[in-house]
Amino acid sequence: MFKVLKYLKQSLGYVLCIILLLFLQAYCDLSLPDYTSRIVNVGIQ
Repeated sequence: MFKVLKYLKQSLGYVLCIILLLFLQAYCDLSLPDYTSRIVNVGIQ
């Protein structure tokens, strides 16, 4: 494990960016049904 971390030090910025983008994708995927229900509720009214 420590051997892998030695190589990841060189690209730490990329790794952090990937993790941030994964969290952003999960947040967007989980908030999509809420947006869809709001659109339907406003459309029915």
